Amino acid sequence: MAETRENRLAFMDVILFPDGAIRGGILTTDIETRPYEFRITSSIKPTQLQQMLYGTSLKDYVYGELICAPLIKATKEKINFVLTRERYIMEVRPLVAVPIVLMSYNDKAASDGLKPICFQVHKDYSSELPHAQLVLTPITQKLDLMEPFERLKLALNEVHRLGVGEKGKGG
Repeated sequence: MAETRENRLAFMDVILFPDGAIRGGILTTDIETRPYEFRITSSIKPTQLQQMLYGTSLKDYVYGELICAPLIKATKEKINFVLTRERYIMEVRPLVAVPIVLMSYNDKAASDGLKPICFQVHKDYSSELPHAQLVLTPITQKLDLMEPFERLKLALNEVHRLGVGEKGKGG
């Protein structure tokens, strides 16, 4: 059976805040999207010199190597899939041992009110797509798998507002 109670989904996002700080977060849930684990990074603020030296590769480096890959590796729960709405997060796949699935809404409206979701995987790991579809498609017929990203975004904003993980601030 593809949909088992042991499956763990990890919703991952990265936010660039108005103060220039970048934070990432990962929310690990069961298949009903109930939370099991929440992890965040400290804020990262690339200097102007780093921005100049890295150029267009800065986003890949900071988001991928400094934020996403370490978050996935630090997760205590055994994750079946990392789910994301951001294409650049898929590029982390060669650095981690878990499939990363890009989700986007399909333009067609479903009769049950839920919007159908399309799945994509990293081009070098295309063999992971059939299993992702087998496990995730039945879940999307009951739940909106995009909704946990809103919870994650709210939590990241709150953590940043409180200064959690910053030197001399929060807990």
